[in-house]
Amino acid sequence: MKLNLKKWMADFDNNENLFELTIPGSHDCVTQFVQFPHHFQTQSQNIYEQLNIGIRALDIRVESKGERLKMVHGVVKAFCTANRSGGQMDLENVLDHCYKFLEENPSEAIIFQFKNDSNSENEKCFDNLFYTYIKGNESKWFTENRVPNLGESRGKIVLIRRCKMRTDNKEFTDDNTGIDFSRWVEQRTAEPHALTLETKSKDNAVFIIQDRFKYKPVERWNECLKPFLDSMGEFDGRYVINYTSTAGGSKGPRKNSKIINEYFMGYQLDKSKYYGTIYLDFPFPELTEKIILHNYK
Repeated sequence: MKLNLKKWMADFDNNENLFELTIPGSHDCVTQFVQFPHHFQTQSQNIYEQLNIGIRALDIRVESKGERLKMVHGVVKAFCTANRSGGQMDLENVLDHCYKFLEENPSEAIIFQFKNDSNSENEKCFDNLFYTYIKGNESKWFTENRVPNLGESRGKIVLIRRCKMRTDNKEFTDDNTGIDFSRWVEQRTAEPHALTLETKSKDNAVFIIQDRFKYKPVERWNECLKPFLDSMGEFDGRYVINYTSTAGGSKGPRKNSKIINEYFMGYQLDKSKYYGTIYLDFPFPELTEKIILHNYK
């Protein structure tokens, strides 16, 4: 079948649960131009280009600077251009790409997994997101602490809050602070076990998260990724987030991803199984199409 990667969500009913779809995502999505690229670059396209090849979930990492949010990957800065002429990328640059894409493709939704990468206990990052970027643009966001259906999500950014927020702020409620991923546990060891995240959302959503990023690439596939994919079954009420990325070894993310993406392209996805949201390094159209086509039963 001929798949339109810009508008693929248009083919699915409004009543579809957004997170029950098999969705291609972008790990550390803003790293096209980043400091120390051998170690920290995980993408070769900007946000708008990624969305146009079918990506619908963005892994967003920020640090606070005054009332603004700047884009980072861990300790290094991300930029809008190769020559860094515009300075460090601001979250506004990311949102400009998202808003433009959604205006052109109102059938689509963008999952926005928002993480403070500068200090895990720094509530300032969510303050800045809420007051500097979302305030005044509420119609462009789905910010309830629950999993939406596709109809509720179309034309919007669906917020996942993977950071702390101030609990003494009465303006923050379950209606405007996103799906609560603040209990996310970093998977810093090379062992093949996914972790369960209970969100405490309105709908008590539970996620199974696989993000074992310390493996070398071949071992990452053989000992972790392939067994995790093999273990999938029908949707049982628990949502899945699966990262294929790895920082293990000395090859760097680009070479690691070339190995893993090749393995993934050769893997047969079973249409009777549920695979969830799959976050990728250096995605390309054939890879995102493979993931999206799994939704067409």
